[in-house]
Parts: sequence; C-alpha cells; structure tokens
Amino acid sequence: MTTKYGFSDVHGQLLESIKSAYPTKWEGSRTAKVLGEDVFGIPKPHPNAVLNLFTEQGIKFALPFAAYRAGMAGFSSLTSDKPGTVLPRLALASTMHGMETIRGGLAKLAYSVVCNISLENCRNVECAVNKDINLPDKRMEMLNQIYDVMVKEGKGDVLSPDLLLGHIVCVRCAKTPEHVYHLWCTMIWQELPWIFRVGKNWEEM
Repeated sequence: MTTKYGFSDVHGQLLESIKSAYPTKWEGSRTAKVLGEDVFGIPKPHPNAVLNLFTEQGIKFALPFAAYRAGMAGFSSLTSDKPGTVLPRLALASTMHGMETIRGGLAKLAYSVVCNISLENCRNVECAVNKDINLPDKRMEMLNQIYDVMVKEGKGDVLSPDLLLGHIVCVRCAKTPEHVYHLWCTMIWQELPWIFRVGKNWEEM
C-alpha cells in the first residue's frame, strides 16, 4: 500500500521498525526494545500470519527470525488452521525442522557443558561444583538444573539474550558456560537462513 499510494517515507519507516524487531545479527536481538510480532502493537498478530506476510511481500531479511518466532510459539500454534495463520506445507515443514535442529544442537551443548562442569572442583562453599561439601547426589541435582536452564526445559525462547546460572553455581563457575552459550547463539544466528531453509546465508537474504 505504501508503494501503491506513493508513501515512500512511511514505507521506509515501516522497514526500519521491522529491521529492529527482526534483526539479522545476534547482537541486535540483545539490544532491541521490541522483538518479533510485538512490533505491530495490539492486537498482536499471530506469528504464522507475520511469516506469511513477509513471504508474500518479499521481505526476505526478516524471514529467518520470523520463522524462528513462529516455531517458538509451539506446535499447536505452528499448525493453526485459523484464517490467515495457515502456513504453506513447505514453510511448515521447514520451520518444524529448523526448531528441531536448534533445540537438538542446544541439548548437545548443554550436555557437554554439564559434563565439563562436573569435572571441576570449586572452592566456594556455596557453589554446587564444590566436591568437598556437596555429595554426588546433590551435585547431580544441581547439574540437572543447569541442563534444564540451558535447554529452557524444552520450551521458550532458546536463543534468549541471557543465560543465568548464578542461582545454581558461583559467578566464577557460571562464567564459562555463559560465554560458551553466547558463542553458540552467535553461531546459530549466522546459520538461521540455512536452518529454516529460506536462504543460504544472510548476504543472500
């Protein structure tokens, strides 16, 4: 509509708002005030409807994160049959595959992090990694908590800006896994176009 009626300024403003809410870099997701379909205000549109809109209008740079937001809403939302929210079969399959790829990768990362932490021995008396104080069962309980936090207990925003482990282990022991998680999120974000099968890379988008 902005193109049809010559509202070039409005068109530019809309694209800038979308660019902020559908970032192409991981750092952008950490600094954005509004992410995803929240940028459209109230009533908030269904994430599937937004994905369909971007596909139809050729807003390619927003497709990877739009697909992620649609997948993050869960299976029942992703397979919605309400008017305007029905995804084409290919988009549905690609989004489901993408979310499984991301969650599977995070589960492997979490397992690796927990295994590495289990080999450590912290001297902080309040840290779960302290082998001198915490019995094996207690340590295993804490390690399971770390795993659950990392994989978001199988739901929620997997690529959330922060991983907070300070309530489980001390600041020193939390530093390395939090850094590893940040690096992993950065890497996954770079691969989002390929993961959701909407492009080979961000440059192509």
